[in-house]
Amino acid sequence: MTQYHELKGVPLDAYNKCCTEILRRAQEQLGLPREEIILRDLRPDDLGVTAKWGFTVATSLGWNTLVNTDTIDDNMFVCISGIFTEESTPTVHSIRITRAGSVSRWWNVQRVGLQDDNEMHIDDPIIIDQNTTVTIEGYNARTTTTTDEEIGFIGCVAEKRGMTINP
Repeated sequence: MTQYHELKGVPLDAYNKCCTEILRRAQEQLGLPREEIILRDLRPDDLGVTAKWGFTVATSLGWNTLVNTDTIDDNMFVCISGIFTEESTPTVHSIRITRAGSVSRWWNVQRVGLQDDNEMHIDDPIIIDQNTTVTIEGYNARTTTTTDEEIGFIGCVAEKRGMTINP
């Protein structure tokens, strides 16, 4: 896994490949033509986060659950391809993503707050299929905690038309 501060070149190719793959899976598993599948940006509620991207980091020097065993909705496929922050000095330094009970990705995101746009894109995105559980944890390497760590995830969602939008 390599991290990039801009969505171009290798990470853009990885993002596009991931979005194309979730479209393919949606068509295949749902038995629907492409016109009946919507591809859109990842939103907080896709991962069970209410309101805006933001998390409580209550444990110092340890792992904090950010997304607590959320099950991806039926007829929805998710690709997570990066992370962003609104913090100049983020509390979370690593992200661990568990898909269907197995740790699937472990990203060091300590430098995301140092990027010009506070985004970090990954060349190895993760796909979470419909009806699959996902847990996302953030490691706090500091001795302080926070009630509003403003970090979020970048990615795309393929879903049956009409679930969220119906253009």
